[in-house]
Amino acid sequence: MNFLKLLRSRKTVFTVEDLKKILDTTNSSTIRNYLSRAKKKWLVEQVFYGIWKLSDKDIDIFELACKLNKKSYISFETVLKKQWAIFQYYETVFLASDKSIEKISLHTTFKTIKLKNNILLNPIWIEHKQTYSIASLERAICDRIYMSPKYYFDNLSGVNWEKIEEISQIYNKRVINEIKFLKQNYAQ
Repeated sequence: MNFLKLLRSRKTVFTVEDLKKILDTTNSSTIRNYLSRAKKKWLVEQVFYGIWKLSDKDIDIFELACKLNKKSYISFETVLKKQWAIFQYYETVFLASDKSIEKISLHTTFKTIKLKNNILLNPIWIEHKQTYSIASLERAICDRIYMSPKYYFDNLSGVNWEKIEEISQIYNKRVINEIKFLKQNYAQ
């Protein structure tokens, strides 16, 4: 079997559905045979049930996180830390999702936090990268406030206050009021 198509794809992590697109087939037995042969040749290894990675490549941990659930995006403390809004270190990758789960693989904990569908599926200020989706700083702040009232942020100097007020409108009244309070106290 030709493994070059898989190796040339830009994916570091893939599902059976991804493999069907890469190989341009819908035949399940072809996919099973392909994975079996690739596994015997040490080209792929299973990360989670239904999720595979190329054996010789480092994976994009955010790509893996978003493979856990199709309806998810990177948010909460993962984005807040990356954007220096909080200084605490978390080994966990946090995602907004339609269900709450926690899984561990490759020395990383992946935690999805359930949001209501009207918030989760609203695309406002979610950036869609090639292999995953990630919230903007402002969206992650609103997600966290929605789940944790009166959350403490270490640094809000990078916040676009117009953008965060726009985003807060998809949440409830409490989030809108907390964003107004933060703006009054931290906006320069």
